[in-house]
Amino acid sequence: MSPRREAGPPRWQDPPLDEAALAVARLVRGGVATLRARGQERWAAYLEPHVPAFEDGDRADLLVAARRVRAAFGARDSVLDAWPSDDALRLRDAADRLLLLLERRHTRGS
Repeated sequence: MSPRREAGPPRWQDPPLDEAALAVARLVRGGVATLRARGQERWAAYLEPHVPAFEDGDRADLLVAARRVRAAFGARDSVLDAWPSDDALRLRDAADRLLLLLERRHTRGS
């Protein structure tokens, strides 16, 4: 097993990153509630465990959680099949923004 990559500075020192992560957390929480109300427990159970990483995880945790949430929007098996809404698309876009921010910070070395 390879060693875990350094987490970088605390999130509170990077407000845009922290705000992007918290935006994803809010959208995931709302999505989980909507999915449960629709009887879509499978997708709710897939998304819900990632909320703590978005709310208080370090950069490495954020990267893993953002990739997993983004993976829920796959070509063949997608959360959009269970939750076809503008809110789901907002979650996808927010996860993409967070991944972009994380990548930019990683390539800059900050």
